[in-house]
Amino acid sequence: MWLGAISLHWIIVPWVLIGMLDVSPERYSLSRVLIEVPALVALFAGGVLADRRDGRKVLIAFAAVACLPPLAMTAAAPTFWTTVAFGVAVALLQSFSDPARQAALSAVSRLDIQRAVVIVTVVTSVVGIGGFALGGQIKSVGVGWVLAGEALLFALAAAAAQPLPALPARQSSGRPNPFAGLRALKRRPLLRDVIGLNFVSALVNAGAYTIAMPFIVTKVYGGDAAFLANLFIAFTAGAIVSNVALYVAMPLLRPGRLFALMQLTRAAILAALLFQPPAWLFFVLVAAWGLNMGVTSTLARAIVQEQAPAPQRAQVLALFVFSFMLAAPISAALLGQLVAATDPMTALAPGIPVSALIFLAAKRRRELWGYRSPSHPAGGALQ
Repeated sequence: MWLGAISLHWIIVPWVLIGMLDVSPERYSLSRVLIEVPALVALFAGGVLADRRDGRKVLIAFAAVACLPPLAMTAAAPTFWTTVAFGVAVALLQSFSDPARQAALSAVSRLDIQRAVVIVTVVTSVVGIGGFALGGQIKSVGVGWVLAGEALLFALAAAAAQPLPALPARQSSGRPNPFAGLRALKRRPLLRDVIGLNFVSALVNAGAYTIAMPFIVTKVYGGDAAFLANLFIAFTAGAIVSNVALYVAMPLLRPGRLFALMQLTRAAILAALLFQPPAWLFFVLVAAWGLNMGVTSTLARAIVQEQAPAPQRAQVLALFVFSFMLAAPISAALLGQLVAATDPMTALAPGIPVSALIFLAAKRRRELWGYRSPSHPAGGALQ
């Protein structure tokens, strides 16, 4: 339910700014920076909170509070600044609660970590598609009703967390140490490699998806909110298909190698999108992009879940999420300027050489290329 609300949220915000207010690429990039930078600080606080409090109570509390911003937005005039304030509020709540959500997986799952990550990804992605589909009805039913739907989904998320078992604190004494996660990364090069490469990937790939795609929909293809929602649905559907295939193949012995090889296929997909294909082929390529990102993000998260030390797991996972979130405002500023100076399609171009470089870097890192997953019967050691 939480991801359904978040999926809906990230259709509402760009559609109000671009589809209703018709803001420029520079102003839209500014909105993304303003929304995402405060959430970076909240993420670290959320990691400390999740390691020192009952994770179940944290999830319930933040989901309940998250009902308020969309309800408040229904009473506000849709201006640039009210929309940014709305985005900031939800992004902060997401950051405070996400480390607890991520860390809960290792505590409640009865499967190996690889398969547990896949199941969570598939289930939340299916719910997310429902959120995208609802968001696509903004034009026909009105923003107010869609905002009410977002609030309802957050309320359902709070209710869904009620049956969870208690998720006791992993650090119940001593002063909170916000740098414990960084110290864990210092001791484990594999974690540094995965999180660092994810950050570089997000700068150009995830950034192109979040910044360029709304403008590609409206300016290149002349699409409306339904077209934008269908784009998100196609991407998410691709991610679901790839995760189902991963579940069948798991546990994987060498997930690091597959993570690296998928970078090359992503470069090919982005290159094909640059040719501005017809709408039907555009959606096929977007689905292929989602399939690719589904594999790489799931494998990266599974490796981090497997290798993060239990006492600092939430804080390490917070750093993993941070690698995506830090990339967002940076890519928003850079790619927004690129879109304004050229055209929306150009923002896809940097992802092609960078994906190839990520492959080469991963291949050179023995800890990642040679990683043998402990979830596999033959795993657990480097070769």
